Amino acid sequence: MVNSLKKFYSYLNFLSFDVVLGATAGMAFFAHLLGVFLIPEIYLILGLTVWIIYTLDHLMDAKKTKTQPSTPRHIFHFRYGNPIQFALVIAFLLVVFMLIFLPSLRFLIVPGIVLAGVITVSLALFYFFGRRTAFLKEFLIAIFYVLGITLAPFLLKDTQIPTPFFLLAAAYFLIAWINLLILSYLDRDSDQKDGFNSVLNWVTPRKLNTFILFLAILGILLSCYLLISQVSYFHIYTSILLLMLLIHVVYFLDNKKNKETIRKILEASFLLPLLVLLF
Repeated sequence: MVNSLKKFYSYLNFLSFDVVLGATAGMAFFAHLLGVFLIPEIYLILGLTVWIIYTLDHLMDAKKTKTQPSTPRHIFHFRYGNPIQFALVIAFLLVVFMLIFLPSLRFLIVPGIVLAGVITVSLALFYFFGRRTAFLKEFLIAIFYVLGITLAPFLLKDTQIPTPFFLLAAAYFLIAWINLLILSYLDRDSDQKDGFNSVLNWVTPRKLNTFILFLAILGILLSCYLLISQVSYFHIYTSILLLMLLIHVVYFLDNKKNKETIRKILEASFLLPLLVLLF
């Protein structure tokens, strides 16, 4: 039973469903922060969009390898590329259908198209000029991630956006960026073997290690500033993000656990924003 559950979770992880759940949790976090109600269709369209982007990136990486890739996630996409591509097309068509035919989602069309266009251009640049643009990959993905989860709450807020919203979004960006850099650090050997590009095309693992810790300290300082300077209403939001950040730091410094276990724990930490629903 336990082995079956582990295998099932591994498939969810390979298919980036944990990332999708984390993204929807992040959007719920910012909606709760702004006091905005989001209909289920908004969560669905975000989940589908995030899944499309992450799956497309994994498929593009898998196609770069002439033989079977080294990591379990890319092996999965290499073996089942055709059915995954079919599901990708269905998901894309569903997103387009929802945006066109659901009046409640039409406010997302223009900003969504702009954001999707920028993401598509970025993915194309990463694919065709990977080594030259590798230093930007994790940074831009983190920006797109935070823009995606904050877009609907931001657009639906009918009063002035409070300053802590932007500061918390910046803290969320730092966590997302740190997450991606840690994953690149953990996958450095397999990425080099398979010819995948990352920030490590530009810096050494030692310098990346230092940079990750620098960003973590920056995030901790920002969290402390928010706890000291903002009213108590925002403390629960800051505390959750600080907890996510500390989980990343602790497991990044833990040399005993294997990288797949660390990856799953770090991705699961992005579900912690759902805690705001308890308050």
